[in-house]
Amino acid sequence: MLITSLTLLLAFTTFISWYEVLIIVACLLVLVYSLTSQPAESYEYRQPFSLYYYMQWSWLGYLRLRDAFWPFFVFYNVILLYIDYRVDQGTFTAASWVTVHVMLALPLVYWIGATWRCSDKSASRRWSIVARWVTLLSLFDLVLRWVIYHDYPNILFNCQQMILQWGDCV
Repeated sequence: MLITSLTLLLAFTTFISWYEVLIIVACLLVLVYSLTSQPAESYEYRQPFSLYYYMQWSWLGYLRLRDAFWPFFVFYNVILLYIDYRVDQGTFTAASWVTVHVMLALPLVYWIGATWRCSDKSASRRWSIVARWVTLLSLFDLVLRWVIYHDYPNILFNCQQMILQWGDCV
C-alpha cells in the first residue's frame, strides 16, 4: 500500500509533491482523530465459527478490531505487491492490473466499514485511530493507482503492455 503508487508519482511526475502528501496525511490523521471516540470498556466477545459469520460479524462490528483489521490488511497488501511485481516483470497486462483493482474495490469498502465499526472494540483509542487511518490511506492509494493508470501509464507499464492496452507506446 502506497509503496509503488506514491513512490512512482513522487519520483517521475509533478502530479503531487512530498509536502502535499504530508499535508494530506496530516489532514486525514486530524480528521480520524476527531472522529474516533474512546473504545468501549467491556463488550461481549464473539468467536465466529465459519467464514460467513466472520464476514457478517465483522461488518456489523461484533468482532475485536484486530480480528477485523489484520486479515484483510495482509490479504490486500500481498495482492498489491504481487500484481505490481507481475507488472514490473512484464507478465501482467495493464487490463489485468486494472481488473484486479476493480475486484479489490468492493472488499476494500467492506474492510473500511468493518474496521470503523469494530474500532470501538480495540485495546485503546490509539489503535482505533491507526486502523481507521490506514484504511483511509488504502483508499488514497487506490485513487493514486487510478491516476497512474489513467494519466501516467508509461511510468509503470512497459511499451509492450501499453501497445496491448492503448495501441500506442507514448
